[in-house]
Amino acid sequence: MHQSSVSRCITEVTDVMVEVLGYTIQFPEGEAEKNQEKQLFIGIGGFPGIIGCIDGTQIAIVAPKTEHPEMPGVIFYCRKQYYSLNVQILQICNAQLKITNINARFPGSVHDSAIWQTSLVRRHLVNNYVGNRNQTTYLLGDSGYPLEPWLLTPIANPLTDAERQFNRRHINIRNTVERTIGVLKQRFRCCLKHRTLHYSPERAAHIIYSAAILHNLCITRNEYLDDINGNGNGEEFNDCHDAGNIDNNIDGVGVDHAERNFLRYGRNMRNRVVDNYCI
Repeated sequence: MHQSSVSRCITEVTDVMVEVLGYTIQFPEGEAEKNQEKQLFIGIGGFPGIIGCIDGTQIAIVAPKTEHPEMPGVIFYCRKQYYSLNVQILQICNAQLKITNINARFPGSVHDSAIWQTSLVRRHLVNNYVGNRNQTTYLLGDSGYPLEPWLLTPIANPLTDAERQFNRRHINIRNTVERTIGVLKQRFRCCLKHRTLHYSPERAAHIIYSAAILHNLCITRNEYLDDINGNGNGEEFNDCHDAGNIDNNIDGVGVDHAERNFLRYGRNMRNRVVDNYCI
């Protein structure tokens, strides 16, 4: 088939998939679903309260042909020196590596923490925390994310055995989302760095969403790949995580009062986990 015909088919199919099958990617919002995830995480050596792990990965695209003043092509150029979308992926705790939230709307130069700030999942967790501060519900993320009461990150400079144990367990648990990204890219190799999606950012995002939908459908129908440990495909998954541990920036310029409070409450939550479950 001619490339233009293939492109038209891809456009039609991915549009329908995102519209009709988007429900297959669903974050657990009900208390019963959250409690189930918390128990599953405890079962693999996690801390009480975890409902998922979050990470970002770069997916290569061709240089966008856009002159939009608010979206110039250069902002899609990531620090790894290629054009990409920075895709945020959230995964729940099960051996099946199912995706529960995905965001492919942002250029490759945008940091993970900036994508997280606009996330609907974050908004839900903020509302959940404000409505009941006694309730323990949080995600695990690496140091590319801000420390918050609903998102626990590693301790930048652990000083005690308990803090070092927290970091070790944090890394082991968070490995599930890295494996999820590896399996997704193994299933749909157009998402690998060296393949490059030859479409506009908007169309590339729809292709990525469709790949995530099909990934979840494969899991539901027990169509498994061989498990992938670590990155699985030779690619680096920590694409934007070398900017330092954000929880050290409490005194930084531009941090408003609310964000300082979130950071303080996040430290309190993490300290509580360390004191109670890492001794």
